[in-house]
Amino acid sequence: MATVRVAIGDAMRALRSTAVGDDPTADELAVGLEAASNLILDIHEARGPLLSVDVSANITPGENQRLRIQAGSTVGVTLPNAVQASGGGRHDYGFGGAAAPLGTTGAADGRSWRAPGDGARIEIVGTTTALYFYREDINAWQPATNLALDSELPFNGRLTSAFAALLAERICDVVSGGAPTPTLMRRIARGRAAMMLRTGAARAETIGQYF
Repeated sequence: MATVRVAIGDAMRALRSTAVGDDPTADELAVGLEAASNLILDIHEARGPLLSVDVSANITPGENQRLRIQAGSTVGVTLPNAVQASGGGRHDYGFGGAAAPLGTTGAADGRSWRAPGDGARIEIVGTTTALYFYREDINAWQPATNLALDSELPFNGRLTSAFAALLAERICDVVSGGAPTPTLMRRIARGRAAMMLRTGAARAETIGQYF
């Protein structure tokens, strides 16, 4: 399972702070959980902007959207099982006033509707805040905030090792008495590339438009 606890244990062993077969202490787990939570937000920011949508009624949004709940509104947000096959995640950057693509709880038919992309995000801001990533490997939206040690990470299980490497870099000065080894530094570099480039994830075709 790609849980926060698994990633912390991997990071601690990579730093040689715990031996093989040993578990991190309660204090080390607490430090690791805080670092993992902050690292997830860093990765969220690094993956680029979301389409901001003002919401005042119940909605099933499309992928890669930030829902800004209007003050005084009570809104139900349903995470989508499928999103529009064309236009999902794209927007006009304020030039054309195009409506935000919506999602649906219905099936993805492969024509008008498709499954959300792996790593797609939905953020909710307002009185209540939340952030979700779509994990293609388990076909579910995973919360990315308020995680516990045994919560699933919001990233595809293929990226667990990469996330653990970045987590090791994050906690190195706190839990380790020495610098990362050259081997770990190379692993951190590969992990950063994997988390940012995501070569295993499908991408929509991008066509340039010139004025």
